[in-house]
Amino acid sequence: MIVRTAHKKYTNGELELFSQLETHISEIRDQSPEQWERIALSSKAVKAYSGTDMKEETISAFGAKVSKTSQPELSASPCPKLLLTCNYNAAVTFDSDNLYIKAIRPIQKGDQIFISYIDATNPVKLRRSELRERYYFDCHCAKCAKDLTEPEHSFLGPETQDDLSALEGAEIEAYELLNECSSAVETDPKKTAKRLRSSIKFLRKVGAWPVTEQPLVSLRDELIASLLADQDIGSGFVQAAVRYLRVDPVVYGDERHPVRQLHAYALARVAVSLDCGEDGDSTGLLGLVDVRMEPVLLAWSVLSRLVELEDEACTVPSFKTMVRWLFDDVNERFKGDKKKPEDRGDDIRREWEKIELLVDRALEKGY
Repeated sequence: MIVRTAHKKYTNGELELFSQLETHISEIRDQSPEQWERIALSSKAVKAYSGTDMKEETISAFGAKVSKTSQPELSASPCPKLLLTCNYNAAVTFDSDNLYIKAIRPIQKGDQIFISYIDATNPVKLRRSELRERYYFDCHCAKCAKDLTEPEHSFLGPETQDDLSALEGAEIEAYELLNECSSAVETDPKKTAKRLRSSIKFLRKVGAWPVTEQPLVSLRDELIASLLADQDIGSGFVQAAVRYLRVDPVVYGDERHPVRQLHAYALARVAVSLDCGEDGDSTGLLGLVDVRMEPVLLAWSVLSRLVELEDEACTVPSFKTMVRWLFDDVNERFKGDKKKPEDRGDDIRREWEKIELLVDRALEKGY
C-alpha cells in the first residue's frame, strides 16, 4: 500500500476509507513490545526500499490498523470485500506495487471471497492466538468452530495416549525451535539442521506424527532451508521431494495453490543444483537407495508442469518469469541429445519411481 500510495494508485476516497480504520498503536506498544519493534523495524525497511517521502510514524500506522468489524476486510483496494476465514477460497499475493487475488478452488458467481491472514495449517489454538495478538480479534470461522470441538491431537492413534505428555512437550519444543528459526538474524545452518532433524525424528518415532500435520510441516520447510544453506544439496533434495510428493498434495490440495507452486519450483532448482555437482562429495540422504538418477530430467518434468499450469496457478508474473528462466536453462542442457525430454516419457516415469522409493525409504527411517 505504501508503494501504491506513492504511485497514486488509490483515489482520495479509498485513502480516506483506510484512514478511518482503527489503529492499535497504543495497545501494541503497551501489550506487545516485540510486535511493535517488528512493525517499527519493518517501517524503516519499507521507507528505505520504497523511496517514499512518507514518515516512518505514518508507515507504522499502516501496520497497526485493522477493521473494527469481527471479520477484517481489505477495504482500501479496488477489489470486492475480502473476508477472513481459516477455510479460505482465494489467495492474496503481491508483486511490485500490484496485489493479486486468485481463487484456489472454484468460486461461484455471487459467493463471498475469503482469504486467510495467517498460516491456516496450524492448530486452531495457535491460529486464534496469532490472530488475537497480531490483529486484535477472535476468529469464529467455521473451520475454527469445528476444530475447537475436536480433541487435540485427534490425528494420533490410541496407542500414543501413554506417551501424550512426552509428545506435547516435544510439540512445544518444536514450536519454540520454529520461532527461533523465524526470528534469528544469523544461525549456524548445520547446527540448526541437526536440531530440526532431531525434532522431526522424535515426533515421528514416539507418536507416529503424520508428516502432513503441524509442526512437522513447518519443521520440514525449515530443515530444507537449513540443509541448502549448509550446502547439503543431496539431503535437501530428498527432503524437498518428500514435501512435494507426500506433504503438499494433502496439506494444500489444489496443484495451483501458491505454496505448492513455490515448493515445486524449489524442488526443480535443487535438482538442477544436484545435476551440476554442487553437492560436492556429500550424498547425504541420497545414500538411502543405491540407484543412479538423472536430476535434470526430474527438474524438466516438474518445470514443464508448472509452465503448463501457469495461466491457472495462483502465482504472480515475476514467479512465472523465474519458472520460465529455469525451464529455458534446463531445456538448454538437453540440446544436442538424440531425444528431447518431452519424448522421454518412459525415462521420466522411471525417474519418478526412483524418487518414490527414495522418499519412502527416508520416511521409513523417520526423516
